[in-house]
Amino acid sequence: MQAPRIETKSPIRLIGLHSRYIRGTAPDTNAGEVVGPLWGQLNERMAEIERSDHKTCYGYSYWGDEAARSRPDEVECIVGAPATADAPVPNGMVAIETAGGLYAVFEHRGPIWNLGKTILAVYEDWLPKSDYEGSGLGDVELYDERWSADGEDSICEYWCGIKPRA
Repeated sequence: MQAPRIETKSPIRLIGLHSRYIRGTAPDTNAGEVVGPLWGQLNERMAEIERSDHKTCYGYSYWGDEAARSRPDEVECIVGAPATADAPVPNGMVAIETAGGLYAVFEHRGPIWNLGKTILAVYEDWLPKSDYEGSGLGDVELYDERWSADGEDSICEYWCGIKPRA
């Protein structure tokens, strides 16, 4: 795994589709069964979103309301496109702003089905050995012109919300 870039990111307003899933670091994760189909649904409806950037899409996973969780490792997820503050929200979609703050930015190379390995390496290898800890900001996946779902040379970015270790 390459060392990440450490960057301060501004919030991004996303319009897209929402779901909940069992976090990818849990032994019984259902991320692939939930998030993959959610992207498929979004792709079918992408033209409905007044996008501020037509080359980029995001996945944003965050803890959400603890009382609404079915279990402690359940997270909320939005898959969407960046939109301006005044863009209307199509019926059945949601708008959310990602958390701004400090992130470790990792490049995932290869097909989408290997993204889980990158995420596990971030949380089980890099983060415990780093000078940082999770901040609770949530995690962001960035998909731009470098991305092709099946491509061996495909690149997406995985942003892990961090703060300096106490």
